[in-house]
Amino acid sequence: MYCDREQLGLYGLPPKALGRFTQEEQDRALQAASWTADGYLRTRYTMPVIRWGLDLTRCIAAIASYDLMVQKGFDPGLASDEQLRLRYQDALSWLRSVQNGVIDPGLIDSTSESDTPGINYITAVW
Repeated sequence: MYCDREQLGLYGLPPKALGRFTQEEQDRALQAASWTADGYLRTRYTMPVIRWGLDLTRCIAAIASYDLMVQKGFDPGLASDEQLRLRYQDALSWLRSVQNGVIDPGLIDSTSESDTPGINYITAVW
């Protein structure tokens, strides 16, 4: 998975909302969101992706958050729920941009010599 429960709380749902879901429900949503991302990524990368940036982690958190909230009740008329839906749509748009080569997130796939899975934090130099 590209995102864990702690990161889901940091980049996805606020703690109060996340507390409505069991750890198992959170894990299932994170796994499903990661599989969704793989569907886009496999056109450019050899699976599995073994290193990724925070941008992919945040994308997975947005997708999983949306999936969780839709299970428990979602009202697109509420501003907070609409924000959640927009973040979900933005995440899918980002994945399509990666798939089409518009965005290069610096992922390292399984063809690389590196074998340490996890987040690849890329430091910006100004």
